[in-house]
Amino acid sequence: MRRRFGADVVLAVVLPVASALALLALHPDRSQPQGHAPVETPLTSASVICPGALPGSGDLLGVSTLGAIPGTKVSGDVQVGLGPSTTPLKVRSGRVSTVAPGSGPTVVSGSDDLAPGLVAGRSRSAPLAATDCLPPLADRWFTAAGAAATHDSVIELVNPNEGPAIADISVRSPSGLLDVPALRGISVPGHSSSDVDLGQVVPRRGELSVEVHTSRGRLAAHVVDSYDELGNGVSAEDWLPGQDAPATSSVLLGLVKGAGDRTLVLANPGTDEVRATVKVVTASSVYAPSGVDEVRVAPDTTEAVSLADVLKQAAKDGALGVVVEATGPVTASLRQVVGGDLSLLSPAPALDATTAAVVPAGPKRLLLGGPDAVGVATVTSYSPNGKQLDQQRVELTPGAGADVTLPDEAALVTLTPERTTVRAAVLLSGTGTAVLALRELVLTGLVPDVRPGVP
Repeated sequence: MRRRFGADVVLAVVLPVASALALLALHPDRSQPQGHAPVETPLTSASVICPGALPGSGDLLGVSTLGAIPGTKVSGDVQVGLGPSTTPLKVRSGRVSTVAPGSGPTVVSGSDDLAPGLVAGRSRSAPLAATDCLPPLADRWFTAAGAAATHDSVIELVNPNEGPAIADISVRSPSGLLDVPALRGISVPGHSSSDVDLGQVVPRRGELSVEVHTSRGRLAAHVVDSYDELGNGVSAEDWLPGQDAPATSSVLLGLVKGAGDRTLVLANPGTDEVRATVKVVTASSVYAPSGVDEVRVAPDTTEAVSLADVLKQAAKDGALGVVVEATGPVTASLRQVVGGDLSLLSPAPALDATTAAVVPAGPKRLLLGGPDAVGVATVTSYSPNGKQLDQQRVELTPGAGADVTLPDEAALVTLTPERTTVRAAVLLSGTGTAVLALRELVLTGLVPDVRPGVP
């Protein structure tokens, strides 16, 4: 006897199938990937954020722009300040406009033709210190931080937008990743800044590495590093430069001559042990120094190694920096305490297009390293009013660097590599030393592919 299906069974089967067929008719290629890469568009607005002031005198903020096409002439007003209390500052491409900022962080915002290639720098003359002003970044890594009485670091989070922003901070110590609930979900109200003193939140000895992740909104992260030898020892502060991401190869430029402490700090955010080797960069070669063993960095830890004797002699012989080659991605910093002054180096990013840096007056050199092919670099220096002071064409070859002396009165330095990428940093000297790594400038905007029905 043949079984007959009831109406409820038929509906239970037919209706879902009919619905699925209808959806396929509306989206016949639903199973195919629909996403596309972001599309480049002209940049119509940009902001760079400068950190708060360091103790000392001669605090100055310099601003310039290259424009969408370096070499073209653009001019107008940028806005300087944080929140509603901003003031206009007249800028022109190729020139450097200066202003005495307040003690807190400062946002520099440009629109239309002034947005592409917006660049700014904050400096202090006594004792000498300088830093680049960066756009907001979703992730920023800082290595060689501290949270002790003799070595402490303060993280400054700056929100340039109206809405609140949220940051999560991860800290890695020599013994592993630290569980610090107070560093998760840090809220920064719009148009304001917030400071996190590691010595107060997570006090401990030893070198630390810090990862700042912005989970909501936009934030710029800076770190002020304090080094204080108790008693009559060295007491100094400087901005600790960060890096965008861990890497297997890092070039740190800016060795300082003289006797003192030099400590290389590496952090491994991965799940496997990493082995790293250290080489020295000179203008003519890259070599492995004797007496420096391979550095092993356990998973989720921070490791420090003293290079005081090796780098003292290397710097005396004219070395420019060090190269760290690792079996896995690591972050790196080199802390130098020489002649009573603190200077901090981080990996210089690879550059393949024209870039620039705003620099204070005084003796300075442009250090180049890590080219990946034979090429050239054109280095041009400008006075504050835009007068070209000097232009040099430098030959680049893999396995070597370059040392270019810049005019003391230069306020803006541009670098244009050709046929190769290269890393670059400006080494400043005076009442102390400071190092500014050059970075890629933002010239265009990115529009994400967002459409209804696209996962």
